[in-house]
Amino acid sequence: MGAVPHESSGEEPAATGFEERLRSLAELLHEAEEAPRPADEPGGNVYSLGRARKVSVSLPEGLTTAVQRRVGKGEFSRYVTEAVARQLELDLLAELSELLEAEHGPVPEEYVTEAGDAWPDGE
Repeated sequence: MGAVPHESSGEEPAATGFEERLRSLAELLHEAEEAPRPADEPGGNVYSLGRARKVSVSLPEGLTTAVQRRVGKGEFSRYVTEAVARQLELDLLAELSELLEAEHGPVPEEYVTEAGDAWPDGE
Protein backbone atom coordinates (compact mmCIF):
# COMPACT_ATOMS: atom_id res chain seq x y z
CA MET A 1 0.00 0.00 0.00
CA GLY A 2 1.87 3.06 -1.16
CA ALA A 3 1.33 6.57 0.11
CA VAL A 4 -0.50 8.89 -2.24
CA PRO A 5 0.89 12.43 -2.35
CA HIS A 6 -1.59 15.10 -1.43
CA GLU A 7 -1.81 18.78 -2.17
CA SER A 8 -0.55 21.36 0.28
CA SER A 9 -4.03 21.96 1.71
CA GLY A 10 -2.88 20.36 4.97
CA GLU A 11 -5.56 17.69 4.69
CA GLU A 12 -4.79 14.01 4.73
CA PRO A 13 -5.42 12.21 1.43
CA ALA A 14 -8.67 10.30 1.17
CA ALA A 15 -8.26 6.63 2.06
CA THR A 16 -8.91 4.09 -0.64
CA GLY A 17 -11.65 1.53 -0.16
CA PHE A 18 -8.97 -1.03 0.63
CA GLU A 19 -7.37 1.21 3.26
CA GLU A 20 -10.73 1.97 4.86
CA ARG A 21 -11.63 -1.74 5.02
CA LEU A 22 -8.19 -2.61 6.38
CA ARG A 23 -8.53 0.05 9.07
CA SER A 24 -12.00 -1.24 9.94
CA LEU A 25 -10.71 -4.81 10.21
CA ALA A 26 -7.79 -3.64 12.35
CA GLU A 27 -10.25 -2.01 14.75
CA LEU A 28 -12.37 -5.16 14.88
CA LEU A 29 -9.30 -7.32 15.47
CA HIS A 30 -8.26 -5.01 18.29
CA GLU A 31 -11.71 -5.37 19.84
CA ALA A 32 -11.44 -9.15 19.46
CA GLU A 33 -8.04 -9.08 21.16
CA GLU A 34 -9.71 -7.35 24.08
CA ALA A 35 -12.37 -10.05 24.21
CA PRO A 36 -12.44 -12.43 27.15
CA ARG A 37 -9.77 -15.10 27.34
CA PRO A 38 -9.85 -18.40 29.15
CA ALA A 39 -8.82 -17.92 32.78
CA ASP A 40 -5.61 -19.92 32.25
CA GLU A 41 -4.38 -17.56 29.50
CA PRO A 42 -2.40 -14.43 30.47
CA GLY A 43 -4.79 -11.59 31.06
CA GLY A 44 -7.72 -13.97 30.76
CA ASN A 45 -10.88 -12.62 32.33
CA VAL A 46 -14.31 -13.32 30.94
CA TYR A 47 -15.63 -10.16 32.58
CA SER A 48 -13.04 -7.82 31.05
CA LEU A 49 -15.52 -6.25 28.63
CA GLY A 50 -17.72 -4.74 31.31
CA ARG A 51 -21.35 -5.45 31.98
CA ALA A 52 -22.94 -8.51 30.51
CA ARG A 53 -26.05 -8.28 28.36
CA LYS A 54 -28.48 -11.14 28.52
CA VAL A 55 -29.41 -12.57 25.12
CA SER A 56 -31.41 -15.57 24.06
CA VAL A 57 -29.66 -18.18 21.94
CA SER A 58 -31.08 -21.48 20.75
CA LEU A 59 -28.63 -24.39 20.83
CA PRO A 60 -29.19 -28.06 20.15
CA GLU A 61 -30.12 -29.88 23.35
CA GLY A 62 -27.26 -32.36 23.03
CA LEU A 63 -24.75 -29.54 22.76
CA THR A 64 -26.06 -27.71 25.81
CA THR A 65 -26.02 -30.95 27.80
CA ALA A 66 -22.43 -31.66 26.75
CA VAL A 67 -21.29 -28.15 27.74
CA GLN A 68 -23.09 -28.32 31.10
CA ARG A 69 -21.50 -31.69 31.85
CA ARG A 70 -18.10 -30.33 30.93
CA VAL A 71 -18.18 -27.01 32.80
CA GLY A 72 -21.21 -27.05 35.08
CA LYS A 73 -24.25 -24.82 34.88
CA GLY A 74 -22.54 -21.91 36.63
CA GLU A 75 -19.86 -21.70 33.94
CA PHE A 76 -22.06 -22.17 30.87
CA SER A 77 -22.18 -18.48 29.90
CA ARG A 78 -18.44 -18.08 30.33
CA TYR A 79 -17.77 -21.11 28.13
CA VAL A 80 -20.05 -19.81 25.37
CA THR A 81 -18.60 -16.28 25.65
CA GLU A 82 -15.06 -17.59 25.21
CA ALA A 83 -16.11 -19.73 22.23
CA VAL A 84 -17.82 -16.79 20.54
CA ALA A 85 -14.80 -14.54 21.14
CA ARG A 86 -12.46 -17.12 19.56
CA GLN A 87 -14.77 -17.57 16.58
CA LEU A 88 -14.98 -13.81 16.06
CA GLU A 89 -11.17 -13.60 16.01
CA LEU A 90 -10.98 -16.41 13.45
CA ASP A 91 -13.65 -14.81 11.27
CA LEU A 92 -11.91 -11.43 11.33
CA LEU A 93 -8.51 -12.96 10.56
CA ALA A 94 -10.00 -14.90 7.63
CA GLU A 95 -11.62 -11.71 6.33
CA LEU A 96 -8.32 -9.84 6.65
CA SER A 97 -6.51 -12.63 4.83
CA GLU A 98 -9.05 -12.53 1.98
CA LEU A 99 -8.79 -8.75 1.79
CA LEU A 100 -5.00 -8.83 1.63
CA GLU A 101 -5.03 -11.59 -0.98
CA ALA A 102 -7.49 -9.63 -3.12
CA GLU A 103 -5.29 -6.54 -2.91
CA HIS A 104 -1.83 -8.14 -3.20
CA GLY A 105 -2.43 -11.60 -4.64
CA PRO A 106 -1.79 -14.98 -3.06
CA VAL A 107 1.29 -15.68 -0.98
CA PRO A 108 3.92 -17.26 -3.24
CA GLU A 109 4.15 -21.03 -2.72
CA GLU A 110 7.85 -20.87 -1.83
CA TYR A 111 7.01 -18.57 1.12
CA VAL A 112 4.30 -20.96 2.28
CA THR A 113 6.77 -23.86 2.05
CA GLU A 114 9.45 -21.89 3.90
CA ALA A 115 7.01 -21.02 6.69
CA GLY A 116 5.84 -24.64 6.93
CA ASP A 117 9.43 -25.85 7.17
CA ALA A 118 10.16 -23.36 9.97
CA TRP A 119 7.02 -24.27 11.96
CA PRO A 120 7.53 -26.81 14.75
CA ASP A 121 5.92 -30.20 14.20
CA GLY A 122 4.31 -30.20 17.63
CA GLU A 123 5.29 -33.80 18.21
